[in-house]
Amino acid sequence: MRRLGPAKSNDGRRRCCPPLVDGVKIPDITKREPLAVRARVSRLARIEFARYPYAVLSKEPAQFWHQVFIANEAAMLGEVTHPRVRRKLAYDAATHRLFLEYIEGETLHDLVRAGATRADPGRTHRLLQSVAETTADLHAGILCGRAIVHNDLKDMNVLVPAALPEETRLIDFTHSYFEGNLPPFIMDKKHNPAGTARYTAPEKWEGDFTNGFMADVFAFGVMAYYACTGKYPFDGNRAQIERGILEMTPSSPLKLAHNLLRNTVVIIMACLEKNPNRRPSMEQVAKVYADSAALYQ
Repeated sequence: MRRLGPAKSNDGRRRCCPPLVDGVKIPDITKREPLAVRARVSRLARIEFARYPYAVLSKEPAQFWHQVFIANEAAMLGEVTHPRVRRKLAYDAATHRLFLEYIEGETLHDLVRAGATRADPGRTHRLLQSVAETTADLHAGILCGRAIVHNDLKDMNVLVPAALPEETRLIDFTHSYFEGNLPPFIMDKKHNPAGTARYTAPEKWEGDFTNGFMADVFAFGVMAYYACTGKYPFDGNRAQIERGILEMTPSSPLKLAHNLLRNTVVIIMACLEKNPNRRPSMEQVAKVYADSAALYQ
């Protein structure tokens, strides 16, 4: 992934900003002007790109599966207008390049690693509330036309804008799909993005990918647990993570002596239930966070 935008060089000419790499290998064009970048995409994408004079992100494929994932994200975002989802600006099918809104900020993962989420539990509550509400809206088809399964919910895919430090933007819809329209490549675990094992619901480890909404709920539980404690509920190597998710119950955050609300801890642990039918819906999760938000004020 690359950031493109109006930076200036020493001679005053406008040049592309330095690249931001997000798991996708891209050529170095940091010394080329934006006009040169635009010339490499189709006319339709070039016209669309010209509408946005501010910085944008460009996703470019390094291999075949990146083309599939980027095309999938472009299709999904084409029907999403939710204000808490990063916007698609343009997609060039010929070169498989996807232009996205650039948002200055940090991921929730960055905040956890910096200790910010544990230092300010009230802010962490509001951030998780924002994610829960956004995911609940996607599941209900609100501001996205049809119900959407995100399918890669994790702290690395939650962006906290610098201008709105208590708000979130959900990003990376490469593996998302409309409920009832599960793409074949989703079921091939070999092509799951690296690093998501900790968030993979038990039923997925057993080959059942039909419970998309409840898999998102499980992933939210992992993310919320991590944000509140700084530790993953299931950790280790891939085999240890799989065994933990399938067989073990993580310690309650309350037992770890963290300063948390009891009702939110209960809902987090409910999200981590092994049986998807025993997990709450994202709407129920969002309601718990909304109802208890005033306790931090």
